[in-house]
Amino acid sequence: MNEIDAPFGAAVARLCASCRWPLPTDSPILPLGAAVSEVGSLAIWLDRESEDEEDLEAERDAAVALAAGEYPPRAGDSGDDDEEEDDEAGRGEEWERYDRARNFRSRRHEHWRRLYSYLARSNEAVAEYPFLTPWADGLQSHLATVLDEERRAFAALVQPIRLLEAAAVRALPTPKFSDDPGFAGLGAEAENAFRRAWYEWSRRAIWSWRRLEDHDLSVYTVVSDAFGRRRKGKPEAHAAFRRFTADWIRQAREEAGRPVSTPWQLVAVKAPALPRTHHSEPERDPLTLWEAAVIATYQVAFNRKAGTTALLVPHLVAEQLLACASDDMPVQRLAPDGSALPAEVLLDQWDHAGLTLS
Repeated sequence: MNEIDAPFGAAVARLCASCRWPLPTDSPILPLGAAVSEVGSLAIWLDRESEDEEDLEAERDAAVALAAGEYPPRAGDSGDDDEEEDDEAGRGEEWERYDRARNFRSRRHEHWRRLYSYLARSNEAVAEYPFLTPWADGLQSHLATVLDEERRAFAALVQPIRLLEAAAVRALPTPKFSDDPGFAGLGAEAENAFRRAWYEWSRRAIWSWRRLEDHDLSVYTVVSDAFGRRRKGKPEAHAAFRRFTADWIRQAREEAGRPVSTPWQLVAVKAPALPRTHHSEPERDPLTLWEAAVIATYQVAFNRKAGTTALLVPHLVAEQLLACASDDMPVQRLAPDGSALPAEVLLDQWDHAGLTLS
C-alpha cells in the first residue's frame, strides 16, 4: 500500500460517488460520510450567476409596491364608465405587479432560510468531527457572505414599522364585548363571534409581516361563518366589525408609538434550521413570518460558527421575541447591565447552550 498526503477538500472531490458496498448500520463510516456530505454540499450555493440590471430593477419595484401594502390600493368610484374601464385594465396590471412583489419576497425569505439551514448543519458536522474544520472554514466563510447578501435582499422587502405594530398588538389587552346595534342579526351568537374575531385577527397580526389592515379577511370570515346562510343583518354586522377592527388597529399604533424608558434593546437569538424532509415533503419552517422578518431586519452581528445573531430591536419587538423563546429558539437580552462591549463580542460570549428556559 502507498500512503499519499492530500488536502481534505481535494480528497473529497476525488471520492467515487457511484460505488456502493454493504456496511453495518453501526459503522462509523456512515455518520462520517454524512458529515462530509453536509460540508461538501455548501459548494452548491457558492457559484451563482450575478443578477442582471433588469432583475434588480424588478426587485426595487417590488420593494416600492410592498411599502404601500400587500395588494393594490382600492380604486375610488369616479362615476365615469370610460374611466372605470381604463381603471379595470390598469387594476389588472397592478394586481400582477403586487403578485410579483409578494413572490419576490417569498423567494428571498425561503432562500435565506435554506442557506442558513445548510450553514447550521455544516456547523453540527464540524462540531462532531473537528478535523473537518480546515476544509470547512473556507466554504462556510464564503457561504456566510452569500447568506448576508440574501438576508439584506429579503429585509429590503419588509417594512420594520409593520413588525413593530405586530408586536404592539400582542401588548393590547383583550377587548371587552360591548353590544352594538350592528350585532342584532347575530342574536345570542354576537359575543362569541366578537371573541373569535379578536382571536383570529390578533393571532394573524402578531405573527405576520403584513399591514394590520391586511388581516381583515379573518374577521370577515368569522362573521360570515356565524351567519351561515342567513342574510338578514349580515351587512350591518360586517360594518360593525369593521369599526371594531379599525379601533384595534388604532390602539396598536398608539401602543407602538408610546415612549418607553428603553426604546431599543440588544437581543441574541439562535434561529432553528429547517427540519430535514424527504424529497416529496414540503419544508415546514419553525419560524413564523414575523420572527424571520425580525431576525433579517434587525441583525447587527452574526456568529457563523455558532449560528447566533445579535439584534438591535425596539422594546416591543424585544418583549415579543423573549416571550416566544424556546429550547428550539433561545433568546436572551445581551448586556442587560449596560456593557459597552461591541455586539460581536457580546454575541461570542453568549452561552445559549447553557441557557435554561422557564
